[in-house]
Amino acid sequence: MLFAGIDIGTTSISAVLISAASGRAIRVATCANDASVRGDHSWERLQDPQRIMEQVRGLLAECQEEWPDVAAVGISCQMHGVLYVNGDGQSVSPLYTWQDGRGDERMEDRDASYARYLRERTGYPAASGYGLVTHFHHVKNGNVPKDAVYLCTIGDYVAMQLTGAAKPLMDPSNAAGIGLFSASRHCFDEEALRQAGMDVSILPPVCQGTEPAGRTPDGKPVACAIGDNQASFLGSVSQLERTLLVNVGTGSQISIYTGNDVSPEELDAAAGLEIRPFPGGGSLLVGAPLSGGKSYAMLLAFFQEVGRAFGTSPDEGEIYARMNEWAREAIRRGDEPLQVQTQFYGNRQDPGLRGTIRGIGPDNFTPGHLAAGFLQGMADELMQYVGALPAGLRGSISAAAGSGNGIRRNPLLREMLEAKLGLALELPSGEEEAAYGAAVYGAAAAGYYPDVRSALSEMRKG
Repeated sequence: MLFAGIDIGTTSISAVLISAASGRAIRVATCANDASVRGDHSWERLQDPQRIMEQVRGLLAECQEEWPDVAAVGISCQMHGVLYVNGDGQSVSPLYTWQDGRGDERMEDRDASYARYLRERTGYPAASGYGLVTHFHHVKNGNVPKDAVYLCTIGDYVAMQLTGAAKPLMDPSNAAGIGLFSASRHCFDEEALRQAGMDVSILPPVCQGTEPAGRTPDGKPVACAIGDNQASFLGSVSQLERTLLVNVGTGSQISIYTGNDVSPEELDAAAGLEIRPFPGGGSLLVGAPLSGGKSYAMLLAFFQEVGRAFGTSPDEGEIYARMNEWAREAIRRGDEPLQVQTQFYGNRQDPGLRGTIRGIGPDNFTPGHLAAGFLQGMADELMQYVGALPAGLRGSISAAAGSGNGIRRNPLLREMLEAKLGLALELPSGEEEAAYGAAVYGAAAAGYYPDVRSALSEMRKG
């Protein structure tokens, strides 16, 4: 028996088939997400949902030999972004991704951005890229498609397309990601939406428990799509409790599971942390910088530009390798390090915040010291969130796991994080952690295991 997991990421899409007996991936299919489309404004970040669906079907076609043995399908997706669908369940808009910047635009009639106004008006966290911030911008500017009946995430859309459903069904992990969601009541705060002038009828129903979104034409149950942060956690750790996950990809997060035993008062004291619903029950306590791996990519782009200015065009892989070599050499030399604060893209509380580079002197103004400083700054930014965890939860951490290409492909960053944590970062055997976690959740949602914890334990045991 096999379980399928599909992950729709910002830059890549993947599908895995997991053996129930061994817990190992017996098929992995991956492609670049080439669905980006150009918008009319520089701050727009859009993708074509139909193209994404074509790519998903193409990956599943690569799994056709094993498909008859697949018992259930799980889906994970990039969080926060939304698209609109009509009454037939077909897309009538692009996907507005989590990187979309319209929420930081200033409202015409107020001295505030759309995101800030929603935060102050409703009391809920709201940042540019959150689906309901994007929707609020559309409402205020008359840009909601006329034939839009529901909004949903890209994962919900893929589930609808695979099952033929006309109405999206949204898991709480994704519902919380688009904003104005009451974690205590497991539903959208409709009154908060009305106060902000939004029609609540466009909201999709929220999945209760682990009910499936539907079935494929050949009868395979398809679980409601879950957030990629939660899926990556499931796909990376060997046990839910007492394990800290450190993820570095385009963005970055630290995540730890809690069985809803963190009080609102403790959360208020945990600056910058979020409680995100966990599929099947409980929550993840998450610290998520906006920069993450984008900071190192920004430095790479700088070195590329310098190379082009001198008539050379080395590829990304070569430059990343050289950056890491330079960084190790700079650390080995023992010069005074550069102090780099890597909030180059702001943070969720202050999108206008920018990074800094301090302590520049004649001995450390080198490419290697810059690379080492960027990596150290990325590690420091993540560790600030670890320090903000409630003391009891922080003290319970006995294991750490790492995920994302920023950790897999950068041993030096991994070593820096391990030194700060005092724990080895365990890396899962496969690279597609979110797709693996989606498959684990799909197995539980289809009833092959009593709950998510059992599914994780049994599949890891194999």
